[in-house]
Amino acid sequence: MSGLASEMLAALRSHEEIFRYWKGLRRRGRLPSRADIDPGALKRRLSTISLIDVLDPNPDSEASCFRQRLAGTELFDAYGQEITGKTINKIYTASEAQYWAEHLTFVVDQKKPNVGLHSMAWRGAKGLSLFWLRLPLASDGVTVDMILGHDALIGKLDIAQTGIKSA
Repeated sequence: MSGLASEMLAALRSHEEIFRYWKGLRRRGRLPSRADIDPGALKRRLSTISLIDVLDPNPDSEASCFRQRLAGTELFDAYGQEITGKTINKIYTASEAQYWAEHLTFVVDQKKPNVGLHSMAWRGAKGLSLFWLRLPLASDGVTVDMILGHDALIGKLDIAQTGIKSA
């Protein structure tokens, strides 16, 4: 199996593991909350886990409505900076922030998981993509107030790039 295909398969398996864990926390159609999550159960994946605060229950694809509460250590390598505590519009370029705001708003509005593949070219890493998973969390079981994320870097660095590591 080629390198890229095996990276995608490994990322897909880790997404599936986290999705199954999240799904197992749901009770009678209610969403799990942050309090339901046991970090020990995700120990192998903590370096690629994130938590995103939803600052407005009706974010309407506004990037300032989402703040990175927690970002695993491998995410520092991916972004080349500490992103914990920053709103989405302070992490990304305007077009990238809009991309994320739309996908995160989907999770909030639909109360459903979202998954995608996003190029890291904006960060100067044309050969890398972020294979991401976002899962809704709700303190009251209904209103999404936090999003659980998992990210896997897929691909190779260009020779001239520094500061970004492949998963």
